[in-house]
Amino acid sequence: MPLNFKMEKFEGPLDLLLTLIEREELSISEISLSKIADQYLESLKEVAVRDPDELADFLVVAAKLLLIKSRELLPNAPAVEEDGPSLETQLKMYKIFWEAAQKIEGMIRKKRRLFFRDKLPAAIAPRFAPPPSLTADKMHTVFLDVLTKITPIIKYPEERMKKVVSIQEKIDRIRGLMEKTATMRFHEILDASSDRTEVVVNFLALLELVRSRVVNAEQSEEFGEIVITKN
Repeated sequence: MPLNFKMEKFEGPLDLLLTLIEREELSISEISLSKIADQYLESLKEVAVRDPDELADFLVVAAKLLLIKSRELLPNAPAVEEDGPSLETQLKMYKIFWEAAQKIEGMIRKKRRLFFRDKLPAAIAPRFAPPPSLTADKMHTVFLDVLTKITPIIKYPEERMKKVVSIQEKIDRIRGLMEKTATMRFHEILDASSDRTEVVVNFLALLELVRSRVVNAEQSEEFGEIVITKN
């Protein structure tokens, strides 16, 4: 816990003292820096293990307060050039970090473990920056390897393509065969590789030729041979 300093014009932690001085709500001339140092040294005697970070913080803040008071007491003294930011800037930065630390501590107490930016960073245009060792041949090999390992989510059933049999083709074929002979049997029209579909289509073609009176078809007995003659 931060140490509270007790004086006539102020009581509280050293951080609050800096804030009041920055806001000009309290004059540095009304603060006894010697009493602050004495109270801090007394508090160190009660601590078994001293934190180096806390000691450094106190020395930094105390040195800044001492510099402010020396300028207040000696306004005509020549200003000493300082390396880095001015004292006013450092005090403002210290205040910002202190308030941020208090805010984060409150979030941790509420068991909030997610932190995010209040403002999004500036948009950066995406660009392709491959390593120097990456070549076009290596990319080609990698992509081929990836494509071979990808399997389609939906596998469609495989079906064999069936040959489309045209009745008109069979009609023309029967006409051509009948031009070479006056009589022939139905089984002579069929090929050795003809399946059931081709048999049906050939029979339909024969019926169309009979209907058109191009040929005659006779069957002497049930399930017997069909004899085809040319008109």
